[in-house]
Amino acid sequence: MSEIESGTTDLPLFKALAHNLRNLPKAASWTALLSGFLVVFVSTTGPIAILYQAAAAGKMPIELTNSWLFAVFLGSGLFGLLLTLRFGIPIIGSWASTTTALLVTGLVDHSFSDVIGAYFGASILLMIVGYTGIFNKLMQSIPHAIIMAMLAGVLLVFGTRIFTSTRINPLLGLLMLVVFYLGRTLKWRAPLLASFAVGLITVIAQSKIDIPPLNFEVVTPVWTNPTFSLGSFFTLTIPIFLMVMTTQNAPGIALLKAVQYKAPVNQIVHFGGTLSLLGAGLGGAGVNLSAMTATIAISPDSDPNPKTRYFAGVASGVAYSVAALFAGIFSALYGAFPLELTAILAGLALLPVITASLTDALEKKDFRDSAVVTFLVTISGVSGWGVGAPFWGLIAGIAVHRFSEIRASRQSH
Repeated sequence: MSEIESGTTDLPLFKALAHNLRNLPKAASWTALLSGFLVVFVSTTGPIAILYQAAAAGKMPIELTNSWLFAVFLGSGLFGLLLTLRFGIPIIGSWASTTTALLVTGLVDHSFSDVIGAYFGASILLMIVGYTGIFNKLMQSIPHAIIMAMLAGVLLVFGTRIFTSTRINPLLGLLMLVVFYLGRTLKWRAPLLASFAVGLITVIAQSKIDIPPLNFEVVTPVWTNPTFSLGSFFTLTIPIFLMVMTTQNAPGIALLKAVQYKAPVNQIVHFGGTLSLLGAGLGGAGVNLSAMTATIAISPDSDPNPKTRYFAGVASGVAYSVAALFAGIFSALYGAFPLELTAILAGLALLPVITASLTDALEKKDFRDSAVVTFLVTISGVSGWGVGAPFWGLIAGIAVHRFSEIRASRQSH
């Protein structure tokens, strides 16, 4: 077994920062630099497409959308940059695409100020988890299969839109699907990026897009006062919190361990919650450990030497922070894209997550009934007392699981 690399985890804060900054020029490599940039480049495709769909669903003005992009980019950049320099291992920040996907329906039923309130609430919960160190205990309190079934139900609409959009523009959909799965088969580092490039070329050739003039002005962040309600707490805050924990932090920590890094779990969760709280009023959808794009920067392909690979985390953090300043460019581009391109891109970005969610939900026989009920309630859109389907899906799934446990217990006696 390879030796576990702990970086500067055991050093005091300022000694660790000084050590990693002093050694940064020696750690630099072209492969790590390009890997860090590629993480951000990939994030400007599928994840932004999801965010833009949520903004369109909520009919958000361009100023709020730009502020939203600014907050998630800057938060992701600072998260990765500061934690990488503190611990000397490549920590990649991101925002949770799954929580943004939740807002495609959430912004229809709730105001944007309610969403901001939910961000504040979820951030505080994350800070508490990180500070108290109860991450593992919390992950065991609600069956993983039920959470994954809820997630699959929330994301299902994105998967189906791949094919409803392909019906509208068959050439676009088929080409993007072929390139995406070809890339996955050949193990390209960023198949989604290749699919996006092919899709963009296709709609340009079809004269279905007019590239707008790009304005390189620095974005002006917009503050939104939060509002709080019981309905948004159960429909948005709790699902956002659970999704960040289960689809971002948990797999992100597992990825770091898989490449033989000692993951500072509590510090990652607590710092992510703190940055999320600071950016919530600007539209920040929460900052967390990357799960979808992290492999680009933390694997040996980025840098064979695990002691110097942290340069990829620094490169990614700096690139995210620069992109935040000019977030308006991305809004202008995505506003000009045909709806089919954005929908297919968002669906492809989430397709691996949907697959993994359904697999985890149905993997264990004892949880299949409860997982299926959770999934069906979530996609039904049922609501009551101002509380939406994701929460009721969780409740229904937990109830079915408890009944199954009682039945199994009686049969054993």
